[in-house]
Amino acid sequence: MSISSFEILPDDVLYEIFGYLSPIDILQSLFLLTKRLSRIISNEYLWHIHIGDTTMSLMMFNDQCQNILKLIGGRVVSLRVTLIDVIGGWSLISSSLQYHPTTLLQRLHLIDIKPHEFDKLLRNRLIKQLHTLLVDVTSSNPFNYLKIEGIYLVKVCSRMPLLKICRLSFDYDDNNVNQIENNSLGYQITLHNLLNPNHLRTLTIGIRTSRFLERLLLCIPFIENLSFGIKDRDSNEYDIHDIKLLPTTIIDARLLRYLSRLCINCMNSISFHRIITLLSSVFGQLCHFSLTIEALTSTYDPLIISGDIIQQLCIDRLQPMATYSVNLLLYATDTFEEKIIYNSFFKVPFIQRQRPRVFIQELNDQDIGPTYHCFRVYTLPDNDKILSSYIFSKELEKSCEMPVNPVDRFPRADTLSLRGYKKINCVRDLGNCRSSISSLVPWSLLTNISVNHSYVLTPATLESILRMAYNVHTLEIFDDYGILFRPILNNHNLTTLINQQIESFEIFDITLTLQNAQRLCTLLSSRLSNLKKLSFNICDAHRRWKWRPSCIVDGKNKSTRRIVTLIYVLVDKLQKLVSLRIVFSNSEFHDTPCFPHLIRRQLHQYTLNRPFRLRFSFNAIELWL
Repeated sequence: MSISSFEILPDDVLYEIFGYLSPIDILQSLFLLTKRLSRIISNEYLWHIHIGDTTMSLMMFNDQCQNILKLIGGRVVSLRVTLIDVIGGWSLISSSLQYHPTTLLQRLHLIDIKPHEFDKLLRNRLIKQLHTLLVDVTSSNPFNYLKIEGIYLVKVCSRMPLLKICRLSFDYDDNNVNQIENNSLGYQITLHNLLNPNHLRTLTIGIRTSRFLERLLLCIPFIENLSFGIKDRDSNEYDIHDIKLLPTTIIDARLLRYLSRLCINCMNSISFHRIITLLSSVFGQLCHFSLTIEALTSTYDPLIISGDIIQQLCIDRLQPMATYSVNLLLYATDTFEEKIIYNSFFKVPFIQRQRPRVFIQELNDQDIGPTYHCFRVYTLPDNDKILSSYIFSKELEKSCEMPVNPVDRFPRADTLSLRGYKKINCVRDLGNCRSSISSLVPWSLLTNISVNHSYVLTPATLESILRMAYNVHTLEIFDDYGILFRPILNNHNLTTLINQQIESFEIFDITLTLQNAQRLCTLLSSRLSNLKKLSFNICDAHRRWKWRPSCIVDGKNKSTRRIVTLIYVLVDKLQKLVSLRIVFSNSEFHDTPCFPHLIRRQLHQYTLNRPFRLRFSFNAIELWL
């Protein structure tokens, strides 16, 4: 098509074409083509932008901020920013947006932003007009270790008056916080501030406590779609006759009159009973109910979870036309001969319904030991993202009378977690493409493989699994006995496959120390030269070797030289590397071999061959290249 023909296309057609192109393609190819296109791109088109991904380099991230956000930031209505393993990325985004006196931004999705960066965002003028805020974090993000429960929900609601859709997916662990702190004046003020008016229609939050949720439910009068997790201290920490085991009040359904969709994730039995009691009055108005439970349960527990309990407290309270989904993972103290709780699920009416079909599967989870009888009760589709290898068994085949496409059974799966012992688990069958067990796995959906023990598999089995999981780009290996990582590196076929397929490699090897790290990293970089992300640990001791800087003459400088040499070797050899993380596993925290000020000084004195950003935590070094 000639320029003149392209010029006469209507605006709507141009917008349709733009939808198939990336922002950088539009700006580089079309922006300077004609004055009309330049005007449409910069002044009329409404942009939906995604900055960053899990393997984006510092230079490319900065280019996107400079060449996209600076130019069209004022016309962006939806912005998604991925900050996983990015150091200071939000400051680059924020400075680019500051070039525009006004913005049209209404939807903001932040992936793995850190609390200090989020605090800066909350002081920014652009958030006032947001109607959608989504915040997702990784498990290691500091958001999961906050001391004051709900503090950021309060901040968000108080500073975004137009907000209607909010997701703050990070969790709160009550066991990590001193109860005196949580009952402090600051905590009470936080909860009181939740009473400020808000217009939230959809709210998704991570794991919270029942005492917080009880107050929250009084403060969201317009909520329509509510999703949360709940975890209280286990019931065995309370007196069995304690009247506080269950709430004494029930939420008035008139306070939640618009609520139609409810999703609850319960992390133990007391959490389940508390929240179901608290919300018992609203079940009759729900259009959809989703229940996830992972809990220990016993016939001797007054807060038992069984088939008839789920039927009576949840299913029977729903209106006939309401839809529901369940995903229950229960560890029962029944003996394998009795299986009282397990058998109770076969006797309740909701198991017999055709829609939704409910499946019951016994599990051979060797990690929990012989004390518990483990089983799952779930509806299809199973929306778990992480699939443990122990669920793939003959029992899974037996639980479904009709064959189900694994992609339809596990539509959201992206990670396969390999667990158990190679001689008695099903991992060998998973690696056999002719096995009926292997046919149960949604191989095409998987992007991450995690090996959780030295004895889970052999290098040959890992090679077979990677060939079937052809979209996997992230490999995590936890080699707690130091017998798996080296055989992998010395297997030519496997390292060739990893080099072709894997972009992100995370290793824990108990035998990797400052003494041998340079030799192993040199070998790794020569055989896996295409890696973009690398994370590994350095232990301070293995067998007779122990590195204690305080006991060595000039120990600080010797440690620093070894660590900096590792960094130079890896950055020089791995030309595609964008993220490097070195974690120090020290038996004594005060005797760490990592001295940030010395490492920083050497890296800036003898600079790397690429631009980089550096970050230290109490036990790790991170580089973004």
